[in-house]
Amino acid sequence: MHYYRLIITLLGPLGTELVSGTIWGHLAWAIRYIEGQQALERWLEEQEREPWLISSQMPEGMLPKPILPAIPVYQDISNIDDMILFKRLKKTGFLSEDTFISLRKSMNEFALMEKLKAEVMKDKSSDITKQNGFLTTYMAHNRIDRLSGRTPDTGGLFFEESKISAPKSRLQIFIATQTDEMQRLQTLFDFIGSSGFGANASTGYGSMQFEIKEENTLFAVEGSFAMSLSHGVSTANMVEMRYKQHVHFGKLGAHYAAGSFSPFKFPILMTKPGATFKPLDQGPYGRILRNVHHDNALSHIRHYAVHFPIFFTEVST
Repeated sequence: MHYYRLIITLLGPLGTELVSGTIWGHLAWAIRYIEGQQALERWLEEQEREPWLISSQMPEGMLPKPILPAIPVYQDISNIDDMILFKRLKKTGFLSEDTFISLRKSMNEFALMEKLKAEVMKDKSSDITKQNGFLTTYMAHNRIDRLSGRTPDTGGLFFEESKISAPKSRLQIFIATQTDEMQRLQTLFDFIGSSGFGANASTGYGSMQFEIKEENTLFAVEGSFAMSLSHGVSTANMVEMRYKQHVHFGKLGAHYAAGSFSPFKFPILMTKPGATFKPLDQGPYGRILRNVHHDNALSHIRHYAVHFPIFFTEVST
């Protein structure tokens, strides 16, 4: 496999987070517009046999925090400040790549919490429990009365939530392919970044730059367990799963979104990044879903629900 790290710099607000399945959909549309319909059909056939591995977004230099067997009582809690810190560490969604690498050969919840606590105590100015790469902002809009074509005198203002990049913060995703696709990926993601990603792309949302690098070390280690970096579904070759649920409400994209079809797909119940499982084979884990739209004319529409695994070895507490 060829592994790539994509560093993302947001150039404007983001209306849709970079979820693995949505990234895959944008890649499909980029292939359709740049390389043509036949190239897209070939790529989709290849994806059924050997899918590209695509992660969801995470802050640069960080990974999702793995879901591990819980410890019933944290041994070193002796006062209220320790209890507050423990609860904050339990809720954090990410940890540094260095922390994961240092623990990946002997991972358990107690060792992980001790490591996170030591990092917080070492640098109290950097709150790892709040690092997700985003700041939330709200955009004000006026409601338009369809009968008069004007804004109402009262009650017409509403606010739409969006995300902007936190100061000195960038995002990253990972992609793995069977063959060397670095130049192709750069072309496809340049198109995605300039045309806009996700909701409200026509008004400037989702504009971003991608810097692609080869990743030669992070995924080179094997282990008895795997953590998913993606939003995905479970398959028979994934056992002893621990996960948090995510309901994905997908919509049609590109010229399908502007056509006569309903834009709404069926809701899909998925697992969030950080899910852990014991792999029974070499993968792939998860699958590409069909029949995700209620209109029979769109039965060919698919949703990517494949997991991007990173391996570790779990030991008892």
